[in-house]
Amino acid sequence: MGTNTFSGTAVRVTGVEKLSPGEKLGLLPGDVLLKIGKREPLEALEMPSVLEEIGAEKDWLTVLRDKIVFKIATPGGAVGITLEPYPLMEEVSVDVEEAWTPFYSAIRQEDSLLLLPERISVAWLPFPVIAYGYFRLWQMMAATIFMYGLGFATSTLAFVVVYIGSIVTLAMGGPMFLRDTAVKDGFLPRARIALASTDDAAKLEMTTGAILRLDRDKGKKR
Repeated sequence: MGTNTFSGTAVRVTGVEKLSPGEKLGLLPGDVLLKIGKREPLEALEMPSVLEEIGAEKDWLTVLRDKIVFKIATPGGAVGITLEPYPLMEEVSVDVEEAWTPFYSAIRQEDSLLLLPERISVAWLPFPVIAYGYFRLWQMMAATIFMYGLGFATSTLAFVVVYIGSIVTLAMGGPMFLRDTAVKDGFLPRARIALASTDDAAKLEMTTGAILRLDRDKGKKR
């Protein structure tokens, strides 16, 4: 386990242009950039081209959203965002378990963030229904339950065959299968996100969803 520490002056996102690389990364107003690739945050204010150059270097942005620190991969850069200096009132520290764990991210506009693992853990394989429910893939969850019921109503052997088939489907389809299903559920793909702890996944989803819904409600009042 290691600890990453950030202090001094960071930069805060004050605006994100529609359809810009910054929006496609999933950045939101209020996000604090603690690191921009290998560069210090204030360099982006002095040289805005930094936000474009990091895409060529395939670096990561280190972001603080609420109290959660995470990284965003930047293959297409991060232009299209406006920034302001943001002095950190206190040191920001994040404990990294063994390594930063990567996820695929997707956003349902004005609703929620969904994080999907890049690799399906073997711990999920015996429980396809629970796995689909955890990742909020309700169509797959419902289809799997329906097939279980059909198999159970037919015979014990049929149920066993259906159950084994559902495990194979989850294992063989893997992350790509989960991402395709998420798109069908209305989620738009965003950038790869890396977390210091897998426990932060649910926290980041809840925090982001609350921010998106708050923005939606503000828009209705205008």
